[in-house]
Amino acid sequence: MLWEGTSNINALDVVQRAVGKEGSDEALAATLHGKLAEADALPKAYRARLAALIDRTIAFARSVARNPGDEPHARLAATALYNMTSAVVLAWEATRPGVDARRAIVSRFVVEHRLEAADPLAPHDDAWEREATALLLDPTPVAFDRAAALLLA
Repeated sequence: MLWEGTSNINALDVVQRAVGKEGSDEALAATLHGKLAEADALPKAYRARLAALIDRTIAFARSVARNPGDEPHARLAATALYNMTSAVVLAWEATRPGVDARRAIVSRFVVEHRLEAADPLAPHDDAWEREATALLLDPTPVAFDRAAALLLA
């Protein structure tokens, strides 16, 4: 298959070389699980949700890397690795002293809108999103307890 464009080439490099040949997915998974362990201030249910996403995303990337016929999914796998890493690191950063907890809110947005599928035709309660958006747009720093509550809302 011939792909055009830098992002497609990068995706193939991430999945085929970094995951498939170098095994860097193991180091990434260990690092991200370590960040979650350090982020014990996060609600337990949200940490579990992120841990499951790490495992699912790594498994998907490995599956794509192992199967040469699955090359068209390389971009999806690389994007999922990026989004999953972003969600975990943002959540971890939100637990660090002196850091604005908005990062935790952005983490949930990444999870909800980039990593987990939602049925666009099913009614859903988006009250948490309205509150989260208001907090993100307000220049006042967000307390961790308030952000943590939105991770479970």
